[in-house]
Amino acid sequence: MHRLPVFATAFRIFFLACALHATAAIALWLLKLQGLDLLPTNAASVFWHTYEMVFGFSRAAIFGFLFTAGQHWSGKFLLGGSSALALFLLWFIGRLAFFLPPALAPIAFAADLAASLFALWRMRAFMGAQQKHNHAVVYLFVVYLLAQIWAVAALYIPAASEHFLHAVRLGLVTVVFFVALIAGRVLPFFASVVVQGAKPRILPQLEKTIWPAILAALLSFAVLPLHPLMGKLTAFAFLAVAIQHGIRWYFWKPLATLKIPILAILYVGYLWLVLGFLLLALSFVGWLAASPAWHVFGIGAAGVFIFGMMTRVALGHTGRPIKAVAIASAAYLTLNLAMLIRVILPLAGVADRAYLIAALLWVASFGLYLVKYAPILVQPRIDGRPG
Repeated sequence: MHRLPVFATAFRIFFLACALHATAAIALWLLKLQGLDLLPTNAASVFWHTYEMVFGFSRAAIFGFLFTAGQHWSGKFLLGGSSALALFLLWFIGRLAFFLPPALAPIAFAADLAASLFALWRMRAFMGAQQKHNHAVVYLFVVYLLAQIWAVAALYIPAASEHFLHAVRLGLVTVVFFVALIAGRVLPFFASVVVQGAKPRILPQLEKTIWPAILAALLSFAVLPLHPLMGKLTAFAFLAVAIQHGIRWYFWKPLATLKIPILAILYVGYLWLVLGFLLLALSFVGWLAASPAWHVFGIGAAGVFIFGMMTRVALGHTGRPIKAVAIASAAYLTLNLAMLIRVILPLAGVADRAYLIAALLWVASFGLYLVKYAPILVQPRIDGRPG
């Protein structure tokens, strides 16, 4: 089985898994919201939903991208064949954890944590002396792993149970910072290559502040429950990163990409990242509810950016022209509409309708991805090259 084309490179199996998970998990969540609990969970349904979107959906995308692009970054083979199959199986078993009887659930959670530990071990190629530019990727993944461990522990340790959602949200913040790091590596380069006359500006002094600001924001958020005054400090940290990334986005010349949907979608995802940081900062000082910020992050920054990268990588790494076809452009639109509806309509007092429409649009978006890209992901490269 590990010799099948779908296991040849990490992006193939994990982008396929990511899209399948995105459609199934949100369809099931929508049914639960409508009172049709077809698959009861062994913990609160909201725990399952939040954990799955952060450590199921998002982690599959992270595995797919990091272990594909990382081979170029490090110049070493990272994941493929039997190792890709092993990681996928551990990840897949983890998706069963909330549905198993209480006596068996810990085994599945252990497999889910083992998937992250195995991935971390495979990232050791990023930690060499000549790989200092990649160390931040590993450090960020360690924070992500710690957030996952914290979330699982909170399910089983009564004293920590009240911190489950905080641990999952720390994981989501970490996912968004993965987006920020990856965007910094690819967006200016993509734009300079494919947009005629575009000259995205990379501000060296600003770039030097990116990683320290990420660490400050992560630390302040992690310790947020310790004292009420931490809210103001965390608000300042997230306001700072909102300004920082807003300036970064502006100088990357986003308007120059509008005629190239497969690139513009990544810039849109990055814009939602900036907005999410701003909304979250406002929520920490009590000026805004936190839910809009979390869904701007989850659907917009993570969902939209991940979707854009999945469409681009699936084409470029299988020897195909990197150009958005009509079905992909339609999915870009429906996914962004899902985010806007989920965030805006509840503010108008129609939350139930927002949940329904946004969920349907999300499922439609990833369903369209599967229609177009699933055949690409399971077939060999069209140019005959390995991978």
